[in-house]
Amino acid sequence: MMEGTSYNLRSRPCTPSNTQGKPGVVGLDNIGNSCYFNAVMQCLCSTMPFVEDLLSQETRRELAKYCRIAQVFVQLLERMWQGSSPSCSPVQVMAALPSIFPQFGSYTQQDAQELLLHLLDALHEDLKKMHLSRKQPGKNQSRSSKTESTIVSDLFEGQLNYLTSFLHCGHEARNNQTFTILSLPIPNDNKKCSIQDCLSLFFEETVLTGAEQSDCSDCGRRREATVQTYLNKPPEILILHLKRFGCKGRKQVKLSANVSFSMELDITPFLSSSVRRRSSYHLYAVVIHRGNLDMGHYTALCYNSVLETWHWFDDSLVREVHGSVVQSPDAYVLFYSCKPF
Repeated sequence: MMEGTSYNLRSRPCTPSNTQGKPGVVGLDNIGNSCYFNAVMQCLCSTMPFVEDLLSQETRRELAKYCRIAQVFVQLLERMWQGSSPSCSPVQVMAALPSIFPQFGSYTQQDAQELLLHLLDALHEDLKKMHLSRKQPGKNQSRSSKTESTIVSDLFEGQLNYLTSFLHCGHEARNNQTFTILSLPIPNDNKKCSIQDCLSLFFEETVLTGAEQSDCSDCGRRREATVQTYLNKPPEILILHLKRFGCKGRKQVKLSANVSFSMELDITPFLSSSVRRRSSYHLYAVVIHRGNLDMGHYTALCYNSVLETWHWFDDSLVREVHGSVVQSPDAYVLFYSCKPF
């Protein structure tokens, strides 16, 4: 792609039948246990407002001044949307990751959700620097960078609200916490449940007793309390991580429950009273994990809104699939958008 060109993903033509030449439908080579990265990258590649912002001519030109994660990430994203070959290599991004996150430096299998969390954080930090350099070139911007928003925070960042009610005196306290991924517990001993069951378990009221008692600012003492969690600010892109890896006694296990999920997700029951609107989301990507703790493999199912088709990505292998196969008992991370792309 020439340096001066710019992308308009919605208007690019679809090419027939073969994978080569299809925009955004390009496999990623496995360069040594890199399936966890490849699956996450395919889901981000299908996040259209994210892609369109990063592949804009202005963003690509500005990122050329930086040599960290964002620049090589965007270069890979660009090759994936060119569609000039059936697959491409993620080696540059994976080589850059260990400079910030050493745990990704070895060619060993890693957790896809952990990578996604770190990757979004690294992109956010790089993009903040780019934005700040436009506004105040040459000045010390460390203080203002803490509050600088980017396409990452605009799309993926939401806010939880915790209402703590102290049982002794009735005092109430509220605290907010931002998030980019919601990690949902799976109900114990369930072979089959729904994503709504997992959300209900995450947002259910908890009681703090014994060693878990909380400090009451009204009493000045540790007191028993209840904590109710609400969704205070729903993000544009809602990422749900199913906590399949955990402990059973002293043994680490993978929970194999079949968690059913639909193409549309209603989160209205979990919203705080300050959010006065119905909130529903549309599924567009899924990270799949097959196997166990010691040996497993990641793939991805993604919707391409340019071609209006679902595709299954298994490293460099790509296959168009029907939407009915998206429901998988091995779903690990779900990507929902509040607006259809």
